[in-house]
Amino acid sequence: MEIDMWTVVFVSQDKSKIDKILKLLEENKIMTMLKTSSEGDFEVDNTYEILVPQTELETAQAVIFDFELEK
Repeated sequence: MEIDMWTVVFVSQDKSKIDKILKLLEENKIMTMLKTSSEGDFEVDNTYEILVPQTELETAQAVIFDFELEK
């Protein structure tokens, strides 16, 4: 299966939060891709982006929204 378009669904500099969201999406059978961009020389300066296929964007947003509400 080829994915034509990936869309950013979540952005954070908090790696532990990124890991939780990734796990949550994968548990819900949503394909994910992690993109890291470094703004400096240290890992703490990284910005992480979680991407999902555009066809799964609405589902991913709903899963993340529900997760954020449960906090």
